[in-house]
Amino acid sequence: MIRRPPPEFCFFLGLLSAIACGTVTFAPGARAQTVPPPSSGEPSTSASDLEEALDLEQRPDDRSLSIDLEATQFVPEPYLLGPGDRLRIEVFEEPQFNAGDGGIQTVLSDGTIYLPLIGTLYVTELSLDETTELITHQLRNLLKRPIVSVSLADARPLKIAVIGEVNRPGAYAVSSERQGTVVEGRTLGARTLGIPSVTEAIRLAGGITDTAQIRQVQILRAQGTRRERLIELDLWALLQSGDTAQDIALRDGDTIVVPRALSLTPAEVTELAEASFAPDEIQVQVVGEVVNPGAVTLVPNSTLNQAILTAGGFDQKRARKADVLLVRLNPDGTVTKREIPVDFETDLDPENNPAMRNEDVIIVRRSGLAATTDTIATVLDPFARILNAVVGLDRLID
Repeated sequence: MIRRPPPEFCFFLGLLSAIACGTVTFAPGARAQTVPPPSSGEPSTSASDLEEALDLEQRPDDRSLSIDLEATQFVPEPYLLGPGDRLRIEVFEEPQFNAGDGGIQTVLSDGTIYLPLIGTLYVTELSLDETTELITHQLRNLLKRPIVSVSLADARPLKIAVIGEVNRPGAYAVSSERQGTVVEGRTLGARTLGIPSVTEAIRLAGGITDTAQIRQVQILRAQGTRRERLIELDLWALLQSGDTAQDIALRDGDTIVVPRALSLTPAEVTELAEASFAPDEIQVQVVGEVVNPGAVTLVPNSTLNQAILTAGGFDQKRARKADVLLVRLNPDGTVTKREIPVDFETDLDPENNPAMRNEDVIIVRRSGLAATTDTIATVLDPFARILNAVVGLDRLID
């Protein structure tokens, strides 16, 4: 049996290494502390034992570490394990500890996993790093220098809610699988190679509406049984500067709230329509004198001309081709009606060929000749019916 070196010796070697790298500085009066070796009794199985093993609690008078916080930025919270998660646990050059199919362990309903020669470990509400440290701590009773690797093979289904300015608000059960994100038994939207993020959940809920305020997206996250934490995100920063820290990973029970914007500029609306978490298509009503009046499906930021052409174009005999009416619901709840000249050779233009928004209505009016013809037909219609009745009666008599 190999004899374990005393903890004071290990601490001294680590301290020399840290001083050589320049990562540890000593203040006057500072005291070094050692971590007692684990007992040879029954292995610990709780998160509190992990904290004790890592010596996470610092004494009030301990000022031995100097930390530079100048470049500190928001760091997304780590994923916390729960029942249903599948973990890949491997111990370097010690295959007897790799239980299950290829080292895969499923967190049971009571929040535990079982490892050979170690026993049951409670891992619910621990991160992957904390789980690695917990297993490593337990193996120190059996191995000299255990090297443990813990990764997430498959995440458990997350129950979340998406409310506010999305097209399909409601509750969702989201899980990451190879074929994509499964929502209520159907494969929809973005694929998630790992844990679903905020933007992926919004996309799965139909994407944002035209009136969404993405600068103030909120996450309501449970903290224990009676507490709730509010996390505010700026997805506009994600679009403008690629700040991926705003697109945090979701946790079980999260509620995503997308508030309504009081006002948006045309440029902002156009950019939002091209976001990855915007709808893939919009619907516009084209009514009046077109070949196929009714709802047409377009890609975001399609123009007014494209909407008219998608509806089959003008009815050449009846349409007023010079201009059309555009009716739009604004973010503040008001409705605007604009008369827009039509020129199919015009590119995207806010005045003459604007980009369409979801639920816009385009009204193609009758030409003057068609209106006159319809008026004459309306006036003559009663006489035509009388004439047809007389002719029919005359035929019966004959």
